[in-house]
Amino acid sequence: MKVAGIHHITLRTQDPETTRRFFEDVVGLEFIEIPVSRGYTAIWKGAPAGGVLLGSQAGNSFLIIAPPLEGTAEDDRFSEYRIGLDHLAFAVEDAEELDSLVERLRAAGIKTQGVETDEVLGKPYVAFRDPDNVQCEAYLT
Repeated sequence: MKVAGIHHITLRTQDPETTRRFFEDVVGLEFIEIPVSRGYTAIWKGAPAGGVLLGSQAGNSFLIIAPPLEGTAEDDRFSEYRIGLDHLAFAVEDAEELDSLVERLRAAGIKTQGVETDEVLGKPYVAFRDPDNVQCEAYLT
């Protein structure tokens, strides 16, 4: 298989609207609502008759926010100590984007160490956590 890139990443979240507000208001992404029918939502918690996925284009990829599946514990939170996703890293092309993100994160009361340098790649980045505890990073490309 010749892969041209990552098409999309879907984040399951306890509260899609809270996660949307975080990524829109703090991180600066824009989302569209993608309507889905009962055939798609039947496995969501509460099996609603319909709903929406939230999608944001990130370069050539999409970030999708989806509600929890039936059987998800009310207090479930992300942990990188389980097999699967470890963290989500966004690429930015301007160092000023990193500084601006740090300001928005701190203004929103989100913990961050500010702009750091990756020991392996030697690249500046900013690390933070979303409302479901997923570690996110913004890396200078």
